[in-house]
Parts: sequence; C-alpha cells; structure tokens
Amino acid sequence: MDQLDLFADADKPDEPTTPPAPVAPPRRYLTDLPPAPTPVTISAQPARALTVVERKLGHYRPTQRNPHAHAFEIAEAVSYAWHHAHGGSAIEVPIGVVATLALWPLRGPDAYLAADWWLSLDDTDLFAAFRECWARWWIMRPDLIDRATPLHKWIDDENPDPRRAGAVRAAVEASLTNGLLHLTSSDDADLRSTTDVMGTVLAVMRSEGAHDALAEIHTPPEVAYLMARMLLDGMSLKPGMTFDEPAGGTGGMYRAAAQVMRERGIDPHEFGWSLTDVDPLAAAGAAVNAILWDLGPHVLIGCGDTLHEGNVPARAAREARDSLERRDRLHSQAVFLAAIQKVEALIRHVAA
Repeated sequence: MDQLDLFADADKPDEPTTPPAPVAPPRRYLTDLPPAPTPVTISAQPARALTVVERKLGHYRPTQRNPHAHAFEIAEAVSYAWHHAHGGSAIEVPIGVVATLALWPLRGPDAYLAADWWLSLDDTDLFAAFRECWARWWIMRPDLIDRATPLHKWIDDENPDPRRAGAVRAAVEASLTNGLLHLTSSDDADLRSTTDVMGTVLAVMRSEGAHDALAEIHTPPEVAYLMARMLLDGMSLKPGMTFDEPAGGTGGMYRAAAQVMRERGIDPHEFGWSLTDVDPLAAAGAAVNAILWDLGPHVLIGCGDTLHEGNVPARAAREARDSLERRDRLHSQAVFLAAIQKVEALIRHVAA
C-alpha cells in the first residue's frame, strides 16, 4: 500500500498556488454594464473562517454600492428612457419590464451576463421571451402571477405598436445597463432582498398627484428595517404564525422582516404573509417581490380598500384558490391531450 510522505517535498520551495484570474466572456452588446463583483477564489486565500458573505457568494464578493441608492438609479434611468422614447402614461409597462427581467430564472454569480443576451434580441423575440418568463412563473405560482396581471397583460399583444416596442426596448436597455441583474440575479434570496426595486420604480414612475390621490407613503428602507428589528426581536416567532399588512404597498416591511428572520436563522417559508393594498400596481409589485424575496408558499396578496370593503384577504384567498384550480385544470387537460397524441402517433407508426 502506498504511503503518503508528508515530508517528501519539505526542502522544495513553495510553489504559487493562486490560479490564473478567470477571463470574462466577451460582450457583444453590453458595453455600459457596471462591472461585476470582483472575482475572488476563496480557496487561494490564507486558511481562515469564511465570512457570511463569502459562504453565500462562493467565488464572488458583492458590489460595495448601497443597494437602495442603486435601485433608485435604476428607477430614474428607466423613467427617463421610457418618457424620452415617448412611451406614454401606461407606467405599468416599464414597471412590467423591470419585473420581467428581475424574475428571469437564471441565477448565480454569472447570471448578470444574460443582459448581453437580452440586448441581442429583436422585438419579436424580446416579447416572446417576456411571455415565456411569465408563463413559467404562472405554472409555479399562478396565485401571485394572476395578482401581477397589470404588469404583464400588455405582453399578450403579439403585434405591439412600433412606438410602444421602442419604448419597451429603451426600458430594457436602461434596466440592464444600469445593473438591474446585479440586484436581482443572485441565487441567494437574502441578497435579492437587500432592496425593493419594484417599489422604487413604482415610486419614481408615478406622478406626485397620483401619490396624493392614493395616499401613498413609502417607508424608507432603513426605517422599515429598524421597525422590523424592534418588533421581531421581542417576539417569540413560532412556525405557522401569519403576518398581516392591510396597507402594505409593494411589501417593504415584509422585506425587512424576512431579512431579520434570516439573520436569526429563521426560515420565512414557515410563516404566513398576508398583504393588502388599494393600488393594483403596488399589489402586483408585492406579488413579484414575494417571488424575488422567496417568502415561501404561504403568501396571500390582496387588492382592495380595507377600510371600505373590510375583509379583503378573504376575497384574495378565494381568488388565489381559483388561480390554483385553473392551473391544475389546464395542466390536466394538457396531460390528457399529450397522452392522446402519443397514442395517435403509436397507431400511425403501427399502421405504417
């Protein structure tokens, strides 16, 4: 049996163990994208305990930019691009663009490179990719995607007006070249929930008069985090508990609460999250955020006026059940049709 000689190379000088720096893939279209997080091979570092960030990111460290400021920069760029391209008053379209790109399922440290692929698509393929993204998530979470309908209903138009298509492309380019995927494409939900991109874009796109009419008051993210810490640190959290937010906007308080939970080693999936807002776009943004922030399977998003209607979550629960039942019904029909086609193909093969 061979024996490992621990001292065989003791007299030889140490050889460098640092591997060559990885070569970034070339970019054909994406020339203005902010630089990716600096690659760092952790195994080449001196032996020590890895930090929380290093354990989460593997070979990559996060950018040092303030995520809330970064989200605001993206929102301003999207707003400018949309209006400069004469996109019109339908702000659900550029907000839907941001939501689609954020929901794109490719995750991981290199996922931001998908931006180059997005920018290479022509109008037809771009809208087709949008539809496929929403269809994928509808199969997985029809309750949330149906609530987010205002953000993707416009994609159903297979022949969009050229001006609308141009404005959509402008919003796509503004989102990607300002680094949206750096905030939303991590494979770690804790890192994806460092800021509320949907809420920031909605706040920037919406006029001051509309804010006043809807009585919208956006809680600063730092204040939301402080409130969540004060509330949850003194609370005995038990799996199965449900949180209810009757005027939740796009879910900023839930984002902060989920962060505090994860800091304490608590899984948000074990809790219920019920949120209501009178604004359909805010409720739609909250539905998208529930996926981005990975709040789990027990999320209920309602849209209505709690003061006048009363129990909006009860109606939202019925609507969610209807969405799930419709998905299951269509899935059963698709399976049945696929089985018929398989039998017919077999018959044709035998007859031939």
